[in-house]
Amino acid sequence: MNKLPELVVFGRLLYDVIGLPVFIIHPGRTIEAEYTDRLFYSNPYFASIREQVAGYAYALYAAEQPVHFTRSRLQYFFVNAFDENQLAGTLVVGPYMHEKPQGGEWNETMSSLPIGNRRYLLQLYEEIPLLPPERTAALSRMIYYVVCRQLVDSSTSLLAEDMPMTEPVVEKKEPDAELSRRRRSGMLHANLSHERVMLHYVRNGERERIRTFVTESIIAEDEFGVLAKRSRIRSEKNLMITGIALICRAAIEGGMHEEDAFTLSDFYIQQLEEKDTLQAIGAIMTEVLFDFVDRVSEVRRGHYSPAIQDSLHEIANHLYGDITLERLAECTNLSPNYLSSLFKKEVGLTISEYVQRERIEEAKRLLTLTDYPIADIAAWLNFNDQSYFNRVFKKWNGMSPKAYRKSERRPSQKYSE
Repeated sequence: MNKLPELVVFGRLLYDVIGLPVFIIHPGRTIEAEYTDRLFYSNPYFASIREQVAGYAYALYAAEQPVHFTRSRLQYFFVNAFDENQLAGTLVVGPYMHEKPQGGEWNETMSSLPIGNRRYLLQLYEEIPLLPPERTAALSRMIYYVVCRQLVDSSTSLLAEDMPMTEPVVEKKEPDAELSRRRRSGMLHANLSHERVMLHYVRNGERERIRTFVTESIIAEDEFGVLAKRSRIRSEKNLMITGIALICRAAIEGGMHEEDAFTLSDFYIQQLEEKDTLQAIGAIMTEVLFDFVDRVSEVRRGHYSPAIQDSLHEIANHLYGDITLERLAECTNLSPNYLSSLFKKEVGLTISEYVQRERIEEAKRLLTLTDYPIADIAAWLNFNDQSYFNRVFKKWNGMSPKAYRKSERRPSQKYSE
């Protein structure tokens, strides 16, 4: 099977048998044919998925096996078909999932979206079919055999990392038409909560959480906005320049030297302006995030002795649990009295003051990003009662939790007291 028309016919038959979304991609990175459940088409997030599926550089990957990859917690695999050593087309199966997303990072992602967008994303993930990894691995090998007439060793790794993206064609409309299109889609701009989560990770030098933030995001272009009507490239550059400025300032707040941060910001903006594809622009932005967060992490590590670094790490990992001086002393192999004195000297706060401040910072994120009742937030963070929580919160922020939540929310957002 080495002709694009044959691949299109096979894709239709395959969809009828397996019931998974199937895309046939032209070598020019357009969708030649697609077979999916019609329920997906009313979901604005699916448009972003279609654009991504069409834009991958499939020809860069191995021709002698199927290739599996993950994007935004969704799984896919593809098989390249060749006609006389030229890429004739690509058969893509997906999205599907091995298990439904859940847990803290998923909840944080959901909470950072506007309520309307959250509904669309939940609907999408509800519709995505579930298949175990061993079944999809066997399925991909079978499809590869049908398309390429070759067997793939079952011990061969089928995974690919960092799938590159290329520029899709986007037609821009007049303002009123664009407003109408946006109203029809129901997609809202990503709110400030999403931005604050990212900047918080930069400010605290949390590389692993930034990595998850970058690789798991499913936010579509409509949610970020379009800042250049005639050029998708210019729009992306404008958005990224704004993002670099925010990241730079977050890094300074995290302890990075101002001149170093601004010099690095200028360097990356200059690099950005030289790029002419969305793939290259996205790569620069990912590099910016990791570079700044690594530098902040290094600065923060340099500020404290190993024992205090271990203490801060232990506190960060157990904000919702029981944190005692004795437990920290055991973790650092120091006496409680010495650790207490050392902590105050290096951090400038007592251990109890620092724990209280960090719990209030966590409460601020929950008040901004979620609709959880204030009483529940107080209880989770080990405050004895809501009135005590209110007093401590006001001490650190100058306002009550209720007032803070109201000040940080959009007018349309609901919240619980």
